Amino acid sequence: MPTFKKCPPEVRAIGNSLIAEFESHTPLVDAKVNVDFIFAYCDRDEETNEPLNDAIKHQGVRAYGLARILGLKDRVMGRGDAEIIIDGDWWHETASEEQQRALLDHELHHLTPKLTKKQFTYDAHGRPKLRMRQHDVQFGWFACIAERHGKNSIEQMQASSLMDTLGQYFWPTLAPMQAAKQVGNGKKK
Repeated sequence: MPTFKKCPPEVRAIGNSLIAEFESHTPLVDAKVNVDFIFAYCDRDEETNEPLNDAIKHQGVRAYGLARILGLKDRVMGRGDAEIIIDGDWWHETASEEQQRALLDHELHHLTPKLTKKQFTYDAHGRPKLRMRQHDVQFGWFACIAERHGKNSIEQMQASSLMDTLGQYFWPTLAPMQAAKQVGNGKKK
């Protein structure tokens, strides 16, 4: 079972710098959303120090980070409005600073304040209500199905579509820039 530790202030500082840098995070500032940052660590073999499990899983697959909205009880007890859980082993042992920033930016992008008639919505305790922003691209593929059914498989149909519309973002050395469909990066000008 993973263990948890509150992240040091440096992690929050990185998160705050990303929120200030990218316009897509401005609503978090405007609604005064408070985010907690937490490291999760895998269990390790006492003799070899080898990992025994994954620190974080999402739908049964290893994840390097997860964002989640905290419940009212946690928020009333002084926790944040949301938390970002980070694989502490990956963060400290493998990730570059650029990868750390990219992960935090990704997880922060999941969090967005709820709006009613273009106004932020707050709970009975004055805390902002949040919703989770879904991924632009989400898929679950089986290599054996793509191999068996080729271009008729959902796997290859989705991969082709992804390559045609957004390939320049995911495979920049393989896909030419497509002017027809662009996704904004949310960076402030």
